[in-house]
Amino acid sequence: MKKLGLFMWFLAVLFFFYEYFLRAFVGTLATQIIPDLSISPEQLAWIGSGYYIAYAIMQLPVGILVDRFGSRLLLTLACFICAVAAFWFGFVQGFLGAFASRFLMGLGSAFGFIGLLAIALNWFPKKHFAFMTGLSQFLGVIGPMCAGAPLVLLMQIYDNNWRLLLMGTGVIGLVIAVLLGIFLRNKPKRTRRSVIYVENPQPLKQKLRLLIKTPQAWATMLFASTNYASVPLLGAFWGTSYMQERGYTQSEAALIASMVWLGLAIGCPMAGRISDRIKRRKTCLCVLSAIGLFASIAVIYLPIDSKTLLCALFFLIGLAGAGQSVSFATISEQVSSKLKVTVLGFNNLGIITFAAVIPPIVSTFIHSGGQKSIQSFQTGLSIIPILFLISFIIGNFIVRETFCRHQKEPFHVSL
Repeated sequence: MKKLGLFMWFLAVLFFFYEYFLRAFVGTLATQIIPDLSISPEQLAWIGSGYYIAYAIMQLPVGILVDRFGSRLLLTLACFICAVAAFWFGFVQGFLGAFASRFLMGLGSAFGFIGLLAIALNWFPKKHFAFMTGLSQFLGVIGPMCAGAPLVLLMQIYDNNWRLLLMGTGVIGLVIAVLLGIFLRNKPKRTRRSVIYVENPQPLKQKLRLLIKTPQAWATMLFASTNYASVPLLGAFWGTSYMQERGYTQSEAALIASMVWLGLAIGCPMAGRISDRIKRRKTCLCVLSAIGLFASIAVIYLPIDSKTLLCALFFLIGLAGAGQSVSFATISEQVSSKLKVTVLGFNNLGIITFAAVIPPIVSTFIHSGGQKSIQSFQTGLSIIPILFLISFIIGNFIVRETFCRHQKEPFHVSL
């Protein structure tokens, strides 16, 4: 059963990896896409955000749909949608087509993480949920890492033909969709473990009322949102351009920016394991946000010329973003079992909403003077340490410690 569970989990991770790649490739290929589509940098930021807007819209419905139909059907359809959107993006000729295809990518990708978490909850003991969440993100985040420097190298091999690469990406998506449809199963047969499906599913409105009345769910979601927003901002939007402005080549800049994703990949399972071991959530949340605060200040304001040091600092910013991974275990421990999947979607909704809204705002500041410069980047990216500071305050003073125990379930004390 353990090997079969790992196989099911791996299949779901494949799609998570794929949708994460789709999430990040636009920032890396910005210098090719902008002139080819005859769009402005601001329009490119909105094209990138189109993915996150659709992703955010779907988060609460995704939880309900996974409850009702299971991961197999939904992940298969979602992966097929993403593959079609990748093909579409490879043929677009302007802003509207690019935005629409990115929006479609976001709709399909919205099912990736929640469907994966549902597989983890159904196939593995609940005590390992934080670690499995982190390990899932570790493998999934390899996707945006591949959308960094490796993608630039592929572009050089294919004479900067980004459209051909997108078509190849669509083919890969179709293959993954077929694998999911044939082999993935929602839950093990004849198991005594409890699973996430409830016998009498409540309507969405009733679940939303219960969530609204849970202040700790809101606090944890706000922590996760402010903690994670800097990762896609640097890794998928402006990190490569910022490093190019500081004098690095596109491949060097993409390598530095991709360190954000490497930090997130390593930080997620590590933070989950440490949190499980020490039986504390708040400690991990606060320490990670503090790391992000100091690392981002150094990246934005200090005149650092060492590529190695910049890689290390970008890595630490990604590591700090692993606080959002621990937040999924934290928020799941603050609600009753009937809200388990819905609250995961609620948490992801906040995370993705911030990831969609922040980049266009930053873009406005970066281009406010009509031309990009190091100073304009510093002005726009100043929001990063502010976000980490807010997440630290929320994690330290508002989020309550769960001690890795479900707060809505009774426990016994021996006298």
